[in-house]
Amino acid sequence: MYQLPSFKEIMNQHYNKLDWKNIVRTAISSHWTIKLKADCEEKSTLKLLSKRNLNIGQTHNVWDTISSSVKDVRKAATKVRMLTGTYMLQTLKVKFNQAEIDPTCSICKLEAEDLQHLLTSCPAYRHIRKSHFQQIKEYIVSKIGNSVWTINFNSKMAITELLIDCQSFVERNILPNDKMILRTIEMK
Repeated sequence: MYQLPSFKEIMNQHYNKLDWKNIVRTAISSHWTIKLKADCEEKSTLKLLSKRNLNIGQTHNVWDTISSSVKDVRKAATKVRMLTGTYMLQTLKVKFNQAEIDPTCSICKLEAEDLQHLLTSCPAYRHIRKSHFQQIKEYIVSKIGNSVWTINFNSKMAITELLIDCQSFVERNILPNDKMILRTIEMK
């Protein structure tokens, strides 16, 4: 199950206690990380979650970038609900409710209220979106250049992915694999 050495190999190697603990810990962690990533691939609600840095025993970037203030923890909890597909939007209510519920955004009444609409289209949030998004865009353009930005962030879905989990763009070699850059994007 955990791909540990056979009993015969263990007896021949004469592992010391620390080495053996490390081998077992690594094997168990590796097994469950692989299982976690496989399970995540099957879940449609986790489509925006980057699986690249998803490891047992490590927190996601969202949690690594916040302070311990109540405000930051609440913001991170909301972002994690969006990231895991559990943020309660009208389209999610329609999925899980037997009663007739309209998926249309209850605020603007223009289109279905899904994550993409909430983060990129809803006119009610335009002023909030404009100030925050402009900071993110300027920072990313300073790191990758305007032409790379224009090519890769030209759709609402790409912007939604960026706002929810920017690590997916590292996997595609669009953003640099630099923890400080990713943390700065997450904090904006």
